[in-house]
Amino acid sequence: MITPKAFGFILKHFDEIDQELSKKMTHKRPWSEPSLTTHLCDLLDEETQEEGRIQYTFEHLQRDLEAEDNLFGIELSIETFEYNATHERYISQSDLGLRLVFDNQIEPSLSWTRPYFLQAKKLFPQQANPLQYSESSRFSSFDKEQKVRIELLNQIFGDEYVKYLLFNPRPEGVDNETRIKLAYLRTRRLASEIFDFTSGLQIHQEFLSGTDTLKAGIFITNTKNSSLNFGQVHGKILHETFPLSWFIAMNFANNHGFLRNNGFAEQSTKADAESQKLVDGVLQGNKQMIDELIQKLEHAGADVTSKNIQLLPKHTITLKLSVGEQLTPDTKRLKMQ
Repeated sequence: MITPKAFGFILKHFDEIDQELSKKMTHKRPWSEPSLTTHLCDLLDEETQEEGRIQYTFEHLQRDLEAEDNLFGIELSIETFEYNATHERYISQSDLGLRLVFDNQIEPSLSWTRPYFLQAKKLFPQQANPLQYSESSRFSSFDKEQKVRIELLNQIFGDEYVKYLLFNPRPEGVDNETRIKLAYLRTRRLASEIFDFTSGLQIHQEFLSGTDTLKAGIFITNTKNSSLNFGQVHGKILHETFPLSWFIAMNFANNHGFLRNNGFAEQSTKADAESQKLVDGVLQGNKQMIDELIQKLEHAGADVTSKNIQLLPKHTITLKLSVGEQLTPDTKRLKMQ
C-alpha cells in the first residue's frame, strides 16, 4: 500500500539505476552477466551509487517518501555472504537475492516479506561488429542443466520465488528501426490497459508525459519464459515481463493483478508459508535453511556435487518500506472503536 506519488518516487530512483546499468550493454564489448550483477549491487549501495552518476539518489528517495504525509520510511541494505567451506561450491556469481519487506506498523497484520531468487541473463546482440541488437535478439546463455536446476527449485519452492533478471539495452541505445519496433510492441500491449489502481494511473501518466520508465533495460520475468527474445520482452511488458523499477513499485503498491500474475494473490496455505520461510532464510545466509534446501534437492534427485548446482547468491538486496514508523510506539496502532 503506497500512494501514487510514492509509487512515482520509487520508479524514478530505480529507473535511474536501470539507465546507468543498461549503458554497459551497448559498449563495444558488452559486459558479462557477473559484471552486470556486481555493478547493479554497486548502484543499489548508498555508499557507492553516486559513483555511477545517479542523480536521484537513495537519499533523495528517502527524503521524498518521508515528506509524503510523513507516512513512509525506506531502508536499503546489501549483504555479501561469505559462506562456510561446505557451502562454497553452491555459490553463483550471476545470481542475486532480492527481499522486499513491507512493515506496516499501524496495521501489523498487513505486513509481509517477499523473497526472490534472481537468475541473471544477458541479451546477446544480433551481430558483434559493429554491435547491433534487433527485436529477434535472444538470451543465448540459457542451458539445459541450468534449466533442470531451476525446475528443481520451482518444485521445492513454488514458481513465484525464482525469477529471471534480464539485462537488455534500453531502446534509446539501439538502432532507430529496432527502437520503433519495440515502441510498437509496448504500445500494442498497453493500448487496451484499464488505467485503474495506483499502477494504472502511473501507466496513464507515462503515456501523457512521455517519460521513459517503461523504455527499460532491466526486466524481471517468471522462469517459464526461458525462450523470450528482445521483442517479446517489450511485447509482454507489465504482464509477463516487468521493468525492475516497476516490479519493485508494483510489489509495494499491492496491485492485485500483479500479485495474481506472480503467484501471490492466493498465498495463504501452510505450504506457502513454509516455502517463503525457507527461501527467505536461504537468502539471508542461514546455515540451517541452506542445509535444509540441499537436503530437499537431494530428495528431489539432484546431484548436489555437480558444478551446475550453484544456487546460493553472493549478494542479497533487502528493500524495506515502512508505514507509521514515525508515530509514537505506544499509540501507533489503529483504534477504530
